[in-house]
Amino acid sequence: MKEFSSKEIRNIFLDFFKEKGHQIVPSSSLIPADASVLFTSAGMQQFIPYLSGKVIPPYQRAASVQKCFRTSDIEQVGSPFHHTFFEMLGNWSFGDYWKKEAIELALELLNSKFKIPNSKLWVTVFKGEKGIPKDEEAVKLWIKAGIPKERIKEFGFKDNFWGPIGEEGPCGPCSEIHYDRGEEFRMWKCDIEGCGPNCSCGRFVEIWNLVFMEYNRKVKSKGEAGNIYEYLPLPKKNIDTGAGLERLACVLQNKKSNFETDLFLPIIKKIEEL
Repeated sequence: MKEFSSKEIRNIFLDFFKEKGHQIVPSSSLIPADASVLFTSAGMQQFIPYLSGKVIPPYQRAASVQKCFRTSDIEQVGSPFHHTFFEMLGNWSFGDYWKKEAIELALELLNSKFKIPNSKLWVTVFKGEKGIPKDEEAVKLWIKAGIPKERIKEFGFKDNFWGPIGEEGPCGPCSEIHYDRGEEFRMWKCDIEGCGPNCSCGRFVEIWNLVFMEYNRKVKSKGEAGNIYEYLPLPKKNIDTGAGLERLACVLQNKKSNFETDLFLPIIKKIEEL
């Protein structure tokens, strides 16, 4: 597989989506305009007014490379694929295309531009929980797009339902694309039968999350045991995706961890020298 620099990955991603009719939008500040959160932790934050239907977007498709700061999984920072600061490659549809096109665009980019074959990919889908049905449509679309049924795994809210950023806001079920790095990349022997996406052994790494944003979460009632939410349909169905630049670089540069890519290793080498 061809090795791509991090700069090439950014440029190829943006050029691809520009050719597909997406408006290229600059990264917003790490200090978000939305005062309900402290930091920008996802590419979709600057688009929340469009995704929620409160503001009519000036374009129907967008793409960006967003600088993000995230602490929700800070206990995992230092593992091969987690960081507090990272860059998120993303594409959005504001009531334009839906699941079929989002899946086809993602696979076209991975297959044709980054030369990753479908044989190296696994996907996960939302299995249905909390009154929200299983994403049967996504399963059928992935199979039609060339991912065998045996490499499509189902998970619940924790892994395959994304958002909102705060207590309330746009959210929806998602499909994650995982890359199979092979047996040699396992950090330890894995005896789990049917090892696959979301196994902690290190063989599989999530590289892209496609969020099918069709709900608006609202606080229905507040209580000492926690809030109770309701999930109301959004005025329009939207697409919100995120691919971690550091993880893509790791895969495309055939490294064991993000820290060995050209994003980190030159800095580490200079620190060692100093």
